[in-house]
Amino acid sequence: MNSIPDLRVILIDDNDIDLLLHERLITIQGISRTVLAFSNANKALEFLSSNITLPHIPPTVILLDIQMPEMDGFEFLRSFDSYPSKIKNQCYIIMVSSSLDFGDISRTNANPLVVRLLKKPLQPKELKEVIENIFQQ
Repeated sequence: MNSIPDLRVILIDDNDIDLLLHERLITIQGISRTVLAFSNANKALEFLSSNITLPHIPPTVILLDIQMPEMDGFEFLRSFDSYPSKIKNQCYIIMVSSSLDFGDISRTNANPLVVRLLKKPLQPKELKEVIENIFQQ
């Protein structure tokens, strides 16, 4: 994979073990040197909203867990959809879940903000391919 110099990856997952594993996977695979982990979707939204004033928003891949307490992945998407195009155009959302039920698959595929749905635990080769496909376009 040709690295994207300023690519950052944001992990949003309530499971600390998944956050740690996915952060290590991304670092070891050389996908990105900037990995930000959030165990709460609201905190991730706050971080993204703080980017509105940046002159340049780096390309960002968001790995978003579907099922979380307080705010699930779909509620995150509803909130994120109200963000300015400046941010939304630089963010590529990949939903992740350990239980892929048909309802989640349908809702994910119907959402234009979502690039892909991946099953947890993430597989290195699959994740790299998805990210490469995002930036080849």
